[in-house]
Amino acid sequence: MDENTNTSENNNIPEAPRRAISPIWVAVILFLCIGAVAAAFIIQQQKAANQLAARNEDLTASLTQTRGQVQTLSSELNTLQSQQAERERTEKAAALRREHLYRRAPVRKVVKKDDPRWKQMQSALAENQKAIASTQQDLDKTRSELQNNLDSSRNELNGSIAKTHAELVELEKKGERSYYEFDMFKAKRFERVGPIEVSLRKTNAKHQFCNLHVIVNDREVNKNHINIYEPVVFYTEENGRPIQLVINSISKNHMHGYVSAPKYQGSRMSAANGATPPSSATAAGTSVATAQPAVVDLQHRPAGNSQ
Repeated sequence: MDENTNTSENNNIPEAPRRAISPIWVAVILFLCIGAVAAAFIIQQQKAANQLAARNEDLTASLTQTRGQVQTLSSELNTLQSQQAERERTEKAAALRREHLYRRAPVRKVVKKDDPRWKQMQSALAENQKAIASTQQDLDKTRSELQNNLDSSRNELNGSIAKTHAELVELEKKGERSYYEFDMFKAKRFERVGPIEVSLRKTNAKHQFCNLHVIVNDREVNKNHINIYEPVVFYTEENGRPIQLVINSISKNHMHGYVSAPKYQGSRMSAANGATPPSSATAAGTSVATAQPAVVDLQHRPAGNSQ
C-alpha cells in the first residue's frame, strides 16, 4: 500500500521546466559575431588603405621625379633650340656675306691641274695599306703557330697524368720527361722539387683541394684551390716547354704528388728538331750531335726535406 502511494505521488510531481536560451543571450552572441566580422572588415580595409597610401606615395614620388626630368629635358631642349636658332642665324649671315663677296669679286677662270703632292699621298697610303696587310698576315701566322704549340703542349700534358706511383714509373719509362715525386706537409717554408720550389699552405681533405705557393723564375706565385689530379702548368725562362705539377693525394695538412719537367732544354730541343737527318749528314761527311736528356732517374723526395 505504501509503495503504491509513493508511486502515485511521484507521478504527480511536475517535471522541472527545461532551460530555454534567453533572447538576450542570442542578441549578445549575434552582436559579438557582427562586431568580430566588422572588426575584421575594418582591419582589412585599414590594411588596404595603408597599401593604397604607400602606393600613392610611391606614385607621387615617381611623378615628382618624372616632372623634374621633364623640366630638365625641357630646359635642355630650349637651350638646344636657341643654339640651333643662333647657329642658323650665323650661317645665314655668313652665306649672305659670301654671296655679297662673290657678286663683287671678278670671275676668274679656274684651271684644274693634278697636284703632285696628292699623288705622293696616294702612293704613301697604298704602301701603308700593303704594310698593314703584310703585318696582319704575319700576326695571323704567329697566332696560328702559338695556338698550335699551346694545343700540342696541352694535349701532351693532359694525356700524361699519373694517379699512382706505379703510373708515374710507367711515364718515366717513356723517356719523354723527368718526374720528381714528393710528399709535403703544411708549412711556410719552401721545398725544392725539380726546377721549382713548393710550399703547402692549406689542404681540404673533404673536398680534395689545396693552396700552394710556388717559386718559379725567382718569383713567388700563389695557386689557390688546386683540385686533385688537376695539372698546374708553369713556364721557366730557360726552357720554353711547360713544367707540370700534379697532386694525386690530399689528406689533412699533407699532400703527395709530382712535378714533370722536360728532359731537353729549349735550345737543345730546337737543335734536335732542326738537325740534318742521319742519311744526309753521312752523305755530306758531317756528324750530328744527339741531344742528351737533362735528368734520367725518377727522383722521390720524402716529406720534411726543405730547401
